[in-house]
Amino acid sequence: MSLRGDAFLALWNDVDVARDAEYDCWHTFEHVPERVGIPGFIEGRRYVARERRDDRYFTLYDLAGLEVVQSDAYREVVEHPTEWSRSMRSSLLNFERHPCTIGVSLGSGLAGSIAACRFALGSVAQEWDAAAARALLEPFLGMDGITSIHLGPARRDVAFPLSNARSDVPASAGANHVLLIEGLERHALDRGTARVVAAVGQHVPVDCPLAWKSFDLAFRIDPSDLQYPTTARQPPRPDLMRRFNAHPG
Repeated sequence: MSLRGDAFLALWNDVDVARDAEYDCWHTFEHVPERVGIPGFIEGRRYVARERRDDRYFTLYDLAGLEVVQSDAYREVVEHPTEWSRSMRSSLLNFERHPCTIGVSLGSGLAGSIAACRFALGSVAQEWDAAAARALLEPFLGMDGITSIHLGPARRDVAFPLSNARSDVPASAGANHVLLIEGLERHALDRGTARVVAAVGQHVPVDCPLAWKSFDLAFRIDPSDLQYPTTARQPPRPDLMRRFNAHPG
């Protein structure tokens, strides 16, 4: 579907294989609902590629605007994590985060798969003209089961005080745009994404090859699904944490 806000937050990560099942539980039942309870978070989606150990998880938050990730409510959950979140942070790997404004959001519905691509234009200050991007991307809707396409310039100046962000800087860390392509199923989506990426590479100057991977939708939640009022921080889940005998890291 077209994203409903004016911004989105795209996150990639892996996790220590020994805590994979625990990560799924924590991220689904505590972490993402906690974020979605923050005013300005419109929706949260978890994606996974279970056949891979690297580039395994992708998370997408639809935001009212970028100011949401600079709000006091957001900083509160980041700077004062729950016991379970503090423990899980020590096991996160290859963490990468891109807050983006929405340049183009095309399509309809919520598909079962997504391809997430990040890339850098020829100049860090350069932005892809929205009208030109729409003209290039819109014809791909309906091809290879592609249902939606979203493009956003990334804001690298938005502070994010997470202590365990990866120290080995990947090539995509310099990305200043994120391209998201939703589709019915991954085999066709991979084929369609390759075509989209090739077209972007031909029409837009980029600093390095466009890096992308596809994922399956694992979980979606919006504020109407939350158990408690969205104006308050959602409560932690020590009941679930105890099932994994987790301890703070």
